[in-house]
Amino acid sequence: MKPSIAKLILLLGLVASSSICCRAMVSTGAVDPTYLPFLRNSPNECYYLDDFMPVPDGLVTGKSGNMDLRYYSYKMANYKEWTIKAVMLSFYSRNGRCWSLFEEYYIAD
Repeated sequence: MKPSIAKLILLLGLVASSSICCRAMVSTGAVDPTYLPFLRNSPNECYYLDDFMPVPDGLVTGKSGNMDLRYYSYKMANYKEWTIKAVMLSFYSRNGRCWSLFEEYYIAD
């Protein structure tokens, strides 16, 4: 084996092992659940989601006719009487600013 190829293989091995060590050092273990605010499932409630909702694990937006839709999903959340559950909250809006909750789901273990 040529010396330059041997050095390259050694260098790649060192880079690979150091990235594994760094990953292990940065890992914090268990993730803390997200605490979601209590929301009412009522057309009379108006929520400005961008101002107070925690950052979701997943956010899907869309439209249905003239209504805007948002689906927030959290892998681990505490919400109302649900503790440490995967939660999905669905909202609709007629103006893109004021949102009403229309569905709330959790995923059973």
